[in-house]
Amino acid sequence: MSTGYASALAAEHDAPPMRPLTDKDHPNAHMLYAAHKAFQNGDLDGLFAHIAEDAVWHMPGENVLAGSYKGHAEIMRNFGMLQEAVDAYWAHPLDYYGSDDHVTLIAEVHARKGEKELHTKEAMTWRVEDGQLKECWHLCLEPEKWDAFFSAD
Repeated sequence: MSTGYASALAAEHDAPPMRPLTDKDHPNAHMLYAAHKAFQNGDLDGLFAHIAEDAVWHMPGENVLAGSYKGHAEIMRNFGMLQEAVDAYWAHPLDYYGSDDHVTLIAEVHARKGEKELHTKEAMTWRVEDGQLKECWHLCLEPEKWDAFFSAD
């Protein structure tokens, strides 16, 4: 991951407090937490160690990021699309919820492109298979704001 992208992910915005995970949280919540931490730190090997090679990443909406991306290379292409669409982007985790088959991250999102800003919440729900993150549905909780921010201008 490029230095510019890593700095665009978190440098300008304070993270809200997150409930600490404990041994009472499902192991899949801990796995997604580790994957998200690796992403925030620019550690792609650490991130993709938790994501199945043929994983599918679904981005909804009517915007430049929308679509389904299969496999590590395609998911990375979507991350690159995000990088090109923002000057800065922060997805601060608020909580992780897991079961044997699924795990969900709730996050507060802030993004900036020039004078344009986005403030919203998102949920990313993953299907878990064979101990890896297999399929992700990214859901912005205010899709009209997401689409307006990430629209092709």
